Amino acid sequence: MTKKLKIRIIIIILISTTMYYFHLFLNQQNEHYLIKNYLENKETNIEDNNNNNNNSENYLGILSIPKINLEKGFYNINNKKNNVNKNIQVLKNSSFPNESSGILAIASHSGNGKNAYFKNLHKLKLQDEIYINLNNIIYTYKIINIYETSKNGKINISKEYNNCLVLTTCSSKKNKQLVIIAQLITKKASIEAF
Repeated sequence: MTKKLKIRIIIIILISTTMYYFHLFLNQQNEHYLIKNYLENKETNIEDNNNNNNNSENYLGILSIPKINLEKGFYNINNKKNNVNKNIQVLKNSSFPNESSGILAIASHSGNGKNAYFKNLHKLKLQDEIYINLNNIIYTYKIINIYETSKNGKINISKEYNNCLVLTTCSSKKNKQLVIIAQLITKKASIEAF
C-alpha cells in the first residue's frame, strides 16, 4: 500500500468516526432536553389513564446511570411505548420505589442498534450508583450483585432482595443475559435534573 493511500484511509476513518460521535452527541443532547423539559413541566403521568397522548415528555420517571453516561425516561407499564423495541422497558410485575418492598425491573437492548440503551451496562461494577427520578423524588441505588443467567425470558430473583432495582440486557455471551441488582439506599425530594 502506498503512503498516499494509507493517509486517505486514515482520513476516511477519522471523518467517519467524527461523524458517528457527533451523531451520538446530538441524540444525547436531544434526550437531555426532553428529560429537562419533562422535569421543568412536571408532566408525570402516573396513572396513564389509557390516553393516547403519549408524547416524549410524558415519561413516568427517569433512569440515570452517570458511570455509563445514561439518562433515559421510562413509561408506565401499560403504556404502548413501554416496549424494549422502542425504549427501556419496565417489566411486568414490577413495583415502583414509592411502593413498599418492591422490585423495579427494567430491560433494554444491548449491542449497536439505535435502541441499545443498555449497550454499556456491562461496564458497571459493584457499589456503582444508579438513580431513579419518580415524582420528583430521587431514589439512589447501589449495585450489590452482578451475574449472568440463561436467556430464556425469565429472571429468577432471590426473595432476599426487596426495595431493589433490577437491570437486564443481553450478554456478549451467546444465550446469556446480564442481570444487575441494586439496593435502594436513599431517597430525597428534588426537581433538578441529574
